[in-house]
Amino acid sequence: MKQLFTVVLLASVAIAARSQEPKPQLSQLEQFIQEQGYAVSHTQSTGTDRGISHQWSALLTAYIIHPQSAIDSTMSEAALRRIVHQYDSITHLRRLRLTQALDSIRTTFAHLSKDASESYLYEYHKDGTDTIKYSLVFRRDDGALRTYRYNNSVYFNYNNSVYFNNASEVAYFDYSRRDDSDGWGATDWGYYSHLYTIPNDTWDDMQPFDHVAFEALIAPKLKDAKKLKGAKTYPVYWRHDEGFDDNVGSGGSLVSKSSRQSDYGHNSHYGLTTGTLYFIPKQHEAKAKALYRQIDSLAHSYVDSHPEQYYTYTFSSDFRYGNLRDMLCGRDIKGDASYYLKALADDNGFYILSINTKGELWIPRDWPRLKSYINGERVYLKGMKPKEGPSQQRP
Repeated sequence: MKQLFTVVLLASVAIAARSQEPKPQLSQLEQFIQEQGYAVSHTQSTGTDRGISHQWSALLTAYIIHPQSAIDSTMSEAALRRIVHQYDSITHLRRLRLTQALDSIRTTFAHLSKDASESYLYEYHKDGTDTIKYSLVFRRDDGALRTYRYNNSVYFNYNNSVYFNNASEVAYFDYSRRDDSDGWGATDWGYYSHLYTIPNDTWDDMQPFDHVAFEALIAPKLKDAKKLKGAKTYPVYWRHDEGFDDNVGSGGSLVSKSSRQSDYGHNSHYGLTTGTLYFIPKQHEAKAKALYRQIDSLAHSYVDSHPEQYYTYTFSSDFRYGNLRDMLCGRDIKGDASYYLKALADDNGFYILSINTKGELWIPRDWPRLKSYINGERVYLKGMKPKEGPSQQRP
């Protein structure tokens, strides 16, 4: 498969030189990465470098556990061989798919680097420690590329140590591998990102996202879903006042938070979220997934028709099990208001959130069962309060 990938890549190098589309080599690379079992996300947004930007990104991670973590002195020789064989097989499969992805990334960046406006290729390997940092940037045809560096960095990585202005396309990859200090395993961590920006003719007349118009657009579909047996709608009220402190994670009462502090500057961390939660029971799985695709299609059509509004749209075709998926985020870039369309699937069914936030978005734990959340105080919907104890179910 690697040989076929390389042949296709070489054949497409010349074609991409003057293309007004994303580099086909990078698109083929993203497809190949996905074929190796790594999720590649794709977002479309306004508000970046006077254009409409598409970003493809992927995490390439692998945690390799050595067999000694499962071995004890009482094991027979046969059991020991079986454990070693199992761990070696798992390690081989994880390393194989990661190696294939790394080889393809290396080939793609190397062949595109000679045609790039600016490129950086760095690798370091020694005694089980591996570091790879690649970047490529292609300027627009209407001016010179401007590069801004931070902390004397010479590569573009996930910390934005280099920012390129007037770039039409940027790709970067950051990878490291370290053996654990206890010698029982190794961690591989890689991040790939590809940003392609199209000039936006409406840039000088940009407007806040019109959440009222968008919510009216999707309302008929959501109204039809409410007719399904067992389907419910609940009001959302999550409030986090200035000065209140809370934690994200297993020990806190929050699932996540999305900061807007850069938009209004005073870092108060205030947030008020209101809106509607739509729930469809598990037995309507086919209809719930059809609804998701319909709403996703409407969201994509809306943002394509309104390049003058600030938004980030995430390409997707289905609910994500166990994780709250972002479908659409619209912003009032001059203030601190945001609109979010999110979705989730769990063992009980399917959830769609249509919410508006003033300030920062704070998502409380147990949000599918809450009537309200105010500064850490949770009021549950009738009959939905979880049982006390460590085994209580959490979303």
